[in-house]
Order: sequence, then C-alpha cells, then structure tokens
Amino acid sequence: MNMWNRIKKGWAIAWHQPFAVFALFLYNLLWGVVLYKLIQSVVLPLLHRYPSGALPGESVRLFWIEGQFQLMKTDLIVPYLWTGLGLLGLRMLLHPALNAGVFYSLRHGELNAGYRFVAGIRKLFFPFLGLYALQLVLTIGPLYWLAPHAAKQYVVHASYVSLGQALLPALALYAAYLFLLQLLFLFLQIGKTAGRSPLYTLLFAFRHLPVIALAALAVATLSIVLSAAVLVSSFWWAGFAALVLMQVYRLVQMFFKVWEIGTQYALWAEKA
Repeated sequence: MNMWNRIKKGWAIAWHQPFAVFALFLYNLLWGVVLYKLIQSVVLPLLHRYPSGALPGESVRLFWIEGQFQLMKTDLIVPYLWTGLGLLGLRMLLHPALNAGVFYSLRHGELNAGYRFVAGIRKLFFPFLGLYALQLVLTIGPLYWLAPHAAKQYVVHASYVSLGQALLPALALYAAYLFLLQLLFLFLQIGKTAGRSPLYTLLFAFRHLPVIALAALAVATLSIVLSAAVLVSSFWWAGFAALVLMQVYRLVQMFFKVWEIGTQYALWAEKA
C-alpha cells in the first residue's frame, strides 16, 4: 500500500468515527468557553480599573505599583493559582480519557459508536494516563538544558534578530524531538489498544519511522493549508459569519486529528 492509499484509508477510518470527532469537538469547545470565562473574570475588572488617557501619567504608575504590591504582599493571586492548577489537573485527566475512547473506537469499529468510546475510556484510561504522564515528563525534560542556554544567549545578544538566529538550531532540534516523541507515543497508544507490548511497538515504530513521519507530515501539511485558508477568509468575513466559520473550522480540526491517527492506524494494520 503506497502513501496516498494509506492517507485515503486514514480518511475513511476517520469518516466512520463521527462520535469520536464530535466528542473531541465538544470537549475543545467547552474547554475554550471555560478558559474564556475565567480570563474574562480576571481581565475585565483590571481593564475597568486601568486609568484612562485623560488622567495624568502618575495614575498609570500608581496603578502598576498597587498591582505589584497586591501580588507580592497579599494572597490575591492564590485563588487564581489554585483555579489554574485545578484546570490543569482536570485537563491532564480528560486528555488521556478522550484518547482512550478514540483509539479504542478505531480498533473496535464493529461496536456501537457511543458504547465503544465509553468502553475505551473504561478499559484504557489508566494505561493511557501513564503514557501521557511519561510523555509530559519527556516533553518538559529538555527544557532543563534549553532554558539556561536561552538565558545565556539573551545576555550576550543585543537584538532579538541575533538572539533568534542563535537559538534557531536548538529550537529546531527541540521541535524535531517533540515531533518524533509525539509519533512514538501515538504508536504506543495504538500498540496498547491492540494488546502489544511497549517493546514490540517501539521496535515497529523505529523500523517504519520514515514512512510514519512522511504520513504525519502529509496530513499536517493539509491541516496547515486549511488553517491558512480559514485565516484568510476571516479577514474577508466578519461578524456572525466569521463566528460560524471558526466553529466549523474547529470541527474540521478534530476530524483532521482523527484522520492523522487513522492514517497511522492504517499503517499499523498493514504492517504489524
């Protein structure tokens, strides 16, 4: 099976997963609404208190001094920190749960759509939670070396252009590392769903890594083209039409996510 046929097979797999696509869409929609309301509850009161242009500059300086004092000397920020940590913890639980439902749905297409999604969460949640935690650690780990390197370059470079040029190799290497890490953990989840051992799955992924990476880049390129088209369209349309377009775009984004997983699953089904 050539690359294009695998991509088409991934499309067909995603097309037969409407429940998973809509579940991801609703999750992202509700998560966006929660974050918007949270930020609005914090930012709007600050904007109302910010001195207008008619007031002297000392009012602005007094505003910032007062804000610094409240942050440093009072517990004003503590409730917001706890809320942020709570939302972060909730997301760390919901993300692997949804992935478990999606991957199990791809594996058991013969079952009822809603049943297989919920069954996947029930059977695979804890293994997927462990994989997600390990991926998070491996994602953050390189920052232990990258952050001091960036701080050192910031001190020695006089302009942001030269700073960007100095950091470009390290950032490109980190981006490639994240891309490969994401693919490896995607296959670890596929392998776990199929009942394969992590060692077998990793050997499979490394053996077919060029094909896996090309398939992922192909679907990602199509997704980027779609994103660019929506961004250009948003400059031409405004108001309610732009809002509808953005929500449809979010739905299509979730379809692309399932399509990417389906394409890799097609490769797994062909070669495993």
